[in-house]
Amino acid sequence: MSNSIIQQIRHVARREWKRMLTQPVYILSSIGAMLFCYLFFLTLMSEGLPQQLPIGIVDGDNSSLSRTLERNINASSMVEIVGKYASYNEARKDMQRGRIYGIIDIAPGFQSDLLANRQPALSFYVNDVYLVAGTLAYKDLTYISELMTGFILQQSLEAKGVTGDLMPILQPITMDSHQIGNPFTNYSVYLSNVLLPGVLQMLIIMFTIYAIGVEMKQNTTREWLSKGNDSILSALTGKILPHTVLFTLLGWLGLFLLYGVMGFPMNGSIVWMALAMFVFVIAHQAIGIFIIGILQRLRNAVSIGMFYSLLGVSFAGFTFPIESMPRGVQIFSWLFPIRYYFKIYVNEALSGTDIRYSLVYFAGMLAFLLLPFLIYPRLRSAILQNERSAIKNSQLNEQLQ
Repeated sequence: MSNSIIQQIRHVARREWKRMLTQPVYILSSIGAMLFCYLFFLTLMSEGLPQQLPIGIVDGDNSSLSRTLERNINASSMVEIVGKYASYNEARKDMQRGRIYGIIDIAPGFQSDLLANRQPALSFYVNDVYLVAGTLAYKDLTYISELMTGFILQQSLEAKGVTGDLMPILQPITMDSHQIGNPFTNYSVYLSNVLLPGVLQMLIIMFTIYAIGVEMKQNTTREWLSKGNDSILSALTGKILPHTVLFTLLGWLGLFLLYGVMGFPMNGSIVWMALAMFVFVIAHQAIGIFIIGILQRLRNAVSIGMFYSLLGVSFAGFTFPIESMPRGVQIFSWLFPIRYYFKIYVNEALSGTDIRYSLVYFAGMLAFLLLPFLIYPRLRSAILQNERSAIKNSQLNEQLQ
């Protein structure tokens, strides 16, 4: 690249920096929004899992066994009994209002039926509208009920004179599970590592579309191109370069907060993750240029960019496995750079595999850099046409004066 082209890009980039610093929308909607998201998500899930989820109990038996079950539930860190109800209908109303996430219904005669080997039922009701809260509450209540069953069986066997080690009878098969990637079952480990880049990708696309589209909307393309010596390529490069620096720094700040401050698993190299973040930024800038180049109208381009960003989070594969989707839908997952970034994150941070297994995903993100060249003639024509219109309007105003 010759010195003249570098000089042109430098002039355009300097102009763009001034626009960014003098217009609060740039600072508030980029730096402010990402800092808020970092603070919100990392403090909201700082404990990893929700704790002390409120539930209610309907104790129709009111026996020593039902009270023991209640004490065991309150001893759990996951759920907490915050209300006792006389009937199920009363508890259901509170669950519908969102005051509790689950109900334990102990039927009358629970203890006597259990001692008489009549297998009484213990009913759990959870509100799955709140997916995480409902699932965790049900999991914890089921686990506690299984412990109670084992405890009662142990007491019964000892009363019949059975001595020695009773564990082979109480638990014939022992489950020994090891969670390699997320040993602490920390929800924030896999949610924050994709939700935060998901917010970042949306901002990157929106700002790229806005930075180019606003020039055509406000008829300032003549001034923009003059800084680049009427070179469209220099003008585009200088236009997005300050945004590349800004969003790359914001992305690296996120990596520092996730792996340096929060201590999330990093079994590979942070350098490769930093490089992946940089490629992630420029890939989404290329998508933003492609969208504004196709649509050319700022309002339409922003709408499509937002829609694309939301789909990207869905197709990343961190909430619902891509492999479980219909085959015809799985193809669309590869149209989003965040999917490749997620695969690199799994390989590098969680699994710590060799970098050669992630090179294909780096190549996948870099392939998006070809998109601006596909619409370059169309975008160039739109910019030049806007410039000619601005010149005609300027000449017309001079004649009228």
